[in-house]
Amino acid sequence: MARISRREMKRDEFADRFATATEFLSRNRKSVVFGGGTILLAAVVAFGVFFYVRSRQAAASELFGEALVTYHAVVVEMPPEGIDIQTFPTAEEKYTEAIRQFTEVYEQFGSYSVGRWARYYAALSQRELGQHAEAEQGLLAIVEESDSDLAAVAKMALAALYQKTSRTDEAEALYRELENSPSWMVPKPTVQMALAELYQTTNPSQATALYQQIERDYPGTAAADRAAEMLRSGAQ
Repeated sequence: MARISRREMKRDEFADRFATATEFLSRNRKSVVFGGGTILLAAVVAFGVFFYVRSRQAAASELFGEALVTYHAVVVEMPPEGIDIQTFPTAEEKYTEAIRQFTEVYEQFGSYSVGRWARYYAALSQRELGQHAEAEQGLLAIVEESDSDLAAVAKMALAALYQKTSRTDEAEALYRELENSPSWMVPKPTVQMALAELYQTTNPSQATALYQQIERDYPGTAAADRAAEMLRSGAQ
């Protein structure tokens, strides 16, 4: 027996409900036209729009989930028999496929939040492949077009890209901007840890001072523990 995918089931569910609304409208045509029709028609249209939007959101989430599985897939040349997770023989193949999938989500559902997040992950995949110009272009667009939370995450990724490509002044400027305007998705200690890592190569004494500040300001947190570890390892 052929299997029906979840996407097909959702599409069929929407089609059935929309057909029901259409049939209702047809059978009550006179009521719509002559008996308070404006309200009734609006209700039927709203019913159809609601299920259309919900169906689109479900489809977007499903495609995005599939792309995330690819992005986090294990890279192994010869996976063990019976392994039940997605694998790729090389990182290049993995991230190339991830870019294809995330781009599909963004192109189809760019107006939804999940579509904008797909664009972000496509840029991360490009960064992993060394496609730095393309990754930078995508991240800059997200910073300009997205809500503040996603924009902050994109700025963090952009700063890491600048750091990776030896554009340290630009990286520091972005980290400082994020440090001065932290968000719940990019909290201040996370930014300070990244900044301290940058300083390890550009200004070791400042890196030590920042690790000490993190350990002092955020006791009992993962950031403080990591800062203490870096200090013990001789970061200076």
